[in-house]
Amino acid sequence: MKRFAVALFILSSWLVLIGAASAQTAEDEGWPPQTALFNDALFLARVTPFLIALGIVVGIVQARAAARGDGEAVVGEQVRRHDTGTIIAHWMNAFGLIVGLVTGAMILQWTERALEVRLVFVIHYFGAALTLFAIFNHLTRHGVSGGTGLIPKRFSVIRDLIGELLEYAGLFGPEGAALRFPWPKAIRQPIARYVRALLGYRPSEHHKYLATEQILSYPPWATLIGLITVTGLIKVLRYIYPMPSEFIASVTAIHDLTAIAIGVMLVIHLLPLLLVPANWPLLLSMFKTTVPRKYAESRHPLWYKTLLASRKAPERVGETRSEPQAAQPADAPSGD
Repeated sequence: MKRFAVALFILSSWLVLIGAASAQTAEDEGWPPQTALFNDALFLARVTPFLIALGIVVGIVQARAAARGDGEAVVGEQVRRHDTGTIIAHWMNAFGLIVGLVTGAMILQWTERALEVRLVFVIHYFGAALTLFAIFNHLTRHGVSGGTGLIPKRFSVIRDLIGELLEYAGLFGPEGAALRFPWPKAIRQPIARYVRALLGYRPSEHHKYLATEQILSYPPWATLIGLITVTGLIKVLRYIYPMPSEFIASVTAIHDLTAIAIGVMLVIHLLPLLLVPANWPLLLSMFKTTVPRKYAESRHPLWYKTLLASRKAPERVGETRSEPQAAQPADAPSGD
């Protein structure tokens, strides 16, 4: 992985340096006007490979730190759900996206432009830099550690998704319902029995990640962020390599539409976290890395049992190694 990171860094640096040198003198069709805004965008294009390389290197360090004990574990009355690197990358990405959305709306004049145009672009580029670093940091950490918990691996997750959505609707009781809405038992209990019999779904028997996270959250986010990153990189790299204006116009349209979709996705992402009290500890874990032990045991028992089993395994190995050999009888052969 280190060799890959170094090779990517060197290759990207050479491409950017060669392109940047050309950009200072070229006057061919396809180059944008060389104004102060051009120079700002050119600077972002130049630092892009360094941001990518930095995200990769920091991701490797964080993955190794998590393997040494900063990862998920039972710690007293708390259970660590995320390592520190996950929290940092999550909020850098979130802040970068929000900054990009707000400044993008100003650039396109969807809202009133409260700042000078060049400053709006600079802030927009700053948000893009944060998101770019966070993306490659995230990919590297999970690539090194093999973390694939948010990727669906079985068809039964669809069954769990339907069950979770019905649980949010309150059909399994107010504990897991949005705003703890209390449906009358005469209405919800017959439906709940039918759903249990049909789907085999059992409320409050979740793994680490909910089915809604695995299907309705992570894949859409990965698609949208990947799309806006690729189109954003193309828009920036045009300041180093000349590209047809028609192509840039199409890329810009996709970039803008993706930004709108991200704004909608942000609302969808927050609704189950804010409206469902049973999910509030998950939201808080994105700030403090942990959830209460009782919560993990009652709401995510399958994940909690896995953690306990992984903690007891090394203890058993240590006990086996520390057991003294049984004393041999006095008349036993010494083996000499």
